[in-house]
This record gives sequence, structure tokens and C-alpha cells, in this order.
Amino acid sequence: MRLTVSRWLIEADPLATHRCYAQLPVGTDCTCSYCRNFDAARGRTFPTEFVALLETLGIDPAKPAELCHWGREPSGWYQTGGWFHCVGTILSGADAIHWEGHVGTYRLEEWVPGLELGFTNHLDLVREVFAGLPLFQLEFVTRVPWVLEEPETEDELA
Repeated sequence: MRLTVSRWLIEADPLATHRCYAQLPVGTDCTCSYCRNFDAARGRTFPTEFVALLETLGIDPAKPAELCHWGREPSGWYQTGGWFHCVGTILSGADAIHWEGHVGTYRLEEWVPGLELGFTNHLDLVREVFAGLPLFQLEFVTRVPWVLEEPETEDELA
């Protein structure tokens, strides 16, 4: 399936991607308060348009490969980034990560209010269920409400 998302034209295999995600546990296996909050806030972590995109690609929104937490914004919500893997290829569009030497700069685009995304061929933390498959990585930054009863811990921020 070919799909244009912002500046990227991708070719994805949603059935193969869905089969891989079906083998993975929910969450990232991290026990920090920010990741536990992300899991507890499920249903409020992504705009509905982004969830629809993930489902179109065969990605389970409850199973990010990784999460990074950057702290509370003035709105009171927490800026959180991460990524998902998808079976397929990026056909066109500048990579979301621009490398100069060993330093990468993210060049995401606001897709809907409160969510930026980008596609990259730079892969990190690929799980075994994806071994041997052509992959690209979907990077995102979203905002998450704090829903845990316990307070956040500053020393756990990425």
C-alpha cells in the first residue's frame, strides 16, 4: 500500500506489520513513572488522526519501540517522543533525522495539533519479530496528561 503522509511517500505492508505487533507485549517494558503514566493514559496519548494512521499501517499504538520523556510543558501536559517500526520502505521525502557526523537532528513535521511525526531509515531498538523484514521507523512527539496518582520524578527524564 502506498501512502503520502506530509512530505513522505511510503510503501507499507500493514498485514506483515500487524502480524509482528501481534507478537509483542503492550508497552515498552520500562517501569519508570513516565512510561507507566504513558501506558495508564492510553487513549489520551495520541490524537485520533494519528491512531487512525497507525492502524492503517498495521501498528499497534500501545506498543511503541521506545519512549523519551522531556518534561512538563506550560500547558501541564508532558512532552513525550518515541517511535514505532513498520514493514515497508520510504519511497520519497527527506529523512526525518538529518545526520552530520555522529549528531542527528530531528526534522519532524506537525501533522495535527499537538503531534509531530517523521519517517526515517535510521532504525533503533528493532525487536526480534521484525528480523529480516524491510523496515522504516515512524518517529513521533506527542503530549500526554499525567494520570498516575503518584507525582512525576524529575530524575527519570530522558
